[in-house]
Amino acid sequence: MKTELRRLGVLLTLVLAIGGLLAAPASAGTQSTEATCTGWDYCWFTWGRITAGDCTMDQAKWTLYRNGSAKFEAVITSSDSDDAWLMWPVATDGNGFVLGAVTHGGDPKFVRGTVENQWTWWFDAGSFDPQFFDRINGMRLTSHC
Repeated sequence: MKTELRRLGVLLTLVLAIGGLLAAPASAGTQSTEATCTGWDYCWFTWGRITAGDCTMDQAKWTLYRNGSAKFEAVITSSDSDDAWLMWPVATDGNGFVLGAVTHGGDPKFVRGTVENQWTWWFDAGSFDPQFFDRINGMRLTSHC
């Protein structure tokens, strides 16, 4: 029992520390998905519809490559003008622990403006540390609009 409580305490500390490092807004929503990259040259992660505030993202797909490059695509919209979709993607291991962020020019935040009531394709690229590619088992998107 004491061992389990210690493990939960360590896990909670890690979650809080990682959340602080990503500096995502408190109102942001987080969505996760799983796949295994081990033994492949690339792997991909897909999500269903994600909503945050007035914004909606659909058909989201991250493709991660063994060399540390990453590609993203999705369609986004908002019911309001002058909105922007903000996203913080991270790669996780089989236990859900964060291996590292996918970054855009060194920044872990990806941003794309929306057009009121119009679905728009969002294509983007990023990178991550290729050393942990074989340990990737999932991705987590924290989003805000």
